[in-house]
Amino acid sequence: MRAGEPSRIDNLRTLRNANLDMAFSTSFLTLTTGAFLVGFVQLLGGSDAWIGMLSAIPSLVGLLQIPGAIWGRRFSSYKKFVTPGGALWRLLMVPIMFLPILALPNEFRLITLAVLVTVASAAVTIVNPIYSDWLAEMIPANSRGWFFSRRNAIGASVGAVAGIIGATILDAFRSYKMDAIGFTVVFGIGMVFAGFSMFYYLKMTDIPRVAPVRQNLLQGIRSIGAPFSDRKFRGVLILLTLAITGQTLPGNLFAAFARETLELNFKIIQGTAVFMAIGNVLAAPFWGYFSDKFGNKPVLTLSLLMLSLNPIPWILCQPNQDTFNAVLLLSTHVIMGITWAAVALTQFNLVLATAKPEDRANYLAAGMTVMAVVGGVAPLVGAGMMAELRHHFPVETAYKIVFGAAGIIRIISALSVLPIQEPGAQGFRATIRELRNVTPGRLRTIRRMAGGASAEHREEAIQNAADQGMTIASDEILAALHDPLPRVRRRAAVAAAKLTDPRAVAELIHQIEAHPDLVEEEMIESLGLLGDPSAVTVLTQLLESPRSSLRRAAAKALGRIEHHDPAARAALCRVATAPTDPDLRRAALQALRLDGDAAGFPAFYAGLMDEHPSVRIAAAEGVAELAIPAADVCRKSLTTYQDEACAEVAYALAAVGSREDVPLILDEAARSTSTITRKRCLLGVARLFDVERAVYRLLSLEGMARDQALVAMLPATPAGKAALREFSRGDEAAAVRILARTEPELTSLAAPLVPERFVVAAAVIAGR
Repeated sequence: MRAGEPSRIDNLRTLRNANLDMAFSTSFLTLTTGAFLVGFVQLLGGSDAWIGMLSAIPSLVGLLQIPGAIWGRRFSSYKKFVTPGGALWRLLMVPIMFLPILALPNEFRLITLAVLVTVASAAVTIVNPIYSDWLAEMIPANSRGWFFSRRNAIGASVGAVAGIIGATILDAFRSYKMDAIGFTVVFGIGMVFAGFSMFYYLKMTDIPRVAPVRQNLLQGIRSIGAPFSDRKFRGVLILLTLAITGQTLPGNLFAAFARETLELNFKIIQGTAVFMAIGNVLAAPFWGYFSDKFGNKPVLTLSLLMLSLNPIPWILCQPNQDTFNAVLLLSTHVIMGITWAAVALTQFNLVLATAKPEDRANYLAAGMTVMAVVGGVAPLVGAGMMAELRHHFPVETAYKIVFGAAGIIRIISALSVLPIQEPGAQGFRATIRELRNVTPGRLRTIRRMAGGASAEHREEAIQNAADQGMTIASDEILAALHDPLPRVRRRAAVAAAKLTDPRAVAELIHQIEAHPDLVEEEMIESLGLLGDPSAVTVLTQLLESPRSSLRRAAAKALGRIEHHDPAARAALCRVATAPTDPDLRRAALQALRLDGDAAGFPAFYAGLMDEHPSVRIAAAEGVAELAIPAADVCRKSLTTYQDEACAEVAYALAAVGSREDVPLILDEAARSTSTITRKRCLLGVARLFDVERAVYRLLSLEGMARDQALVAMLPATPAGKAALREFSRGDEAAAVRILARTEPELTSLAAPLVPERFVVAAAVIAGR
């Protein structure tokens, strides 16, 4: 930490005070601008042009942000530069609260109002880029969505509450025909909020600018042009031009339409702000999460498309339909709030994300200046359109034409986002695919994974995310690989494999290499399921692990990767014949089965002669599954060993041998001491006669169910009936001999006393 630099806790406290400052300043602005300013201008007899001009002034002075950014970068202190402008902004608004009650000509009061608004706006505009740069310096890039979404939600909610309080007060005064006093009271309350705002601003801790930039006039002019000459950033400036035009073209005409044409009272008008704030507050955390995860570009594209629909409810409103209008506007403003939350967040953050960090103040100034200037000109254009349209259309129609034009421009602005390049942002289509599957329940799952929940809840959330295929939760699941609780790490490893996130491979390899004592089998198995060849090296090393469970897991994982990488196959072939670890030999053989490459066949030959039954079983399974030409080795194994593994070897012999091997397989069946091994041998014989499926079905039946199946299967010939009769009497040998007289190949089944061999003979006859 540099000398004089505040700690992260100091920055967190400063950001908290910054949000309180913003909350009260938003309340101040709500009560002194917007619908209240429109109402005051209408009270003074101001025309559409006055409404448009006063709406445009704060934006038109936005040009001052560029010299403000150049000037402010000379200061080593952010706060010393910002404070005078912020204080002057608030103080110059004080006289406005007296204008409604002063006995002065309306024209003079309108001019005074315009002058005060202009100078106050200029004061705060000059310092805005440095104030934004100050905040950006304290917020990590990957947390800007999280911070600014909450900041915007706070502003929207407190502004809405202040607005509804002001509207209630104003309507109360208007009911007594005391409009002027009502505006003075409302403006006065706004000034009280301005005082609280300044109080919390002064509590913010300053941070030193690392490298103040002192420029002469020529250098300053060049620096002004840098963002505009940056080809990539010009796309952002074009977007801002179109987006702000679409957003501000109606200016205060929505409020004017509500008062002039719909004749709605101020409580309904401010009620729309409250419902918009509700939508904003509900959606802000989620938009912050999405913008941090997917990038600002795709979220802004989507939100601008949604924003193009916002004028539709206003267009549907009809005069003298107060209930309909109120229900329509209040309900749809929740959706509008959801939309504006995304636009306000990502529009500003896209400027931050595409600005060069070393020249961020100038880039911010350029972006904010374009927003301000366009935001000043567009309402004037909208007011001019409205004034001209009044001469050609009914007033209601004129308003709605302006609203429709704004919606069309918003669609165009959404399309202008697509060419912009934002580092790390996902594509629009990929984002839509992810968002399409998002539900409130899934978002709650993600929030549980992000932290703050108990270990049990976090485990459950990770499991649910994996089961539901929530790829949107990949970041949280990968972060859980570093959880201090082993069981959470295990669950996260399994989930990462289910979601097939390619980033999980590097994370899991890092865990294994950096924390070898914390390695879990689930991590190794997940690497195998992900199937990335880059994991072969670390998995091969784990074959030498002192923990047998990890060795086996590594072999299994390599088996899933081996068809992608010859090195994995070579490692498995080596350990498949390792003399010290039969469990590892068995696991290696099982893994080699997954590929079937001939290079691994010698390992299966060796496995068939292994002294450990488990290894022989694995080798025999591989021989049968892969049809490895190992009949001679199988025969040798059957004559060498006498244990339960021999049943599996006998089945393998059936898979790769011939019908001449039936006696040898039946001899093994006769030696079998368990039902499982005997039936496995019989299935081998059935395989040689091509009736394995039918025999398997019959062996799965018992008692009368099997008898009924045999009756249905055998043809109703004299031999078939006689065989069934002997079988039902318990003389299975006689039954087989009867069938062998009609099918000589069954003679080999008659001699050994193997229970249930009649099932095989019956299946053969039925198949013929």
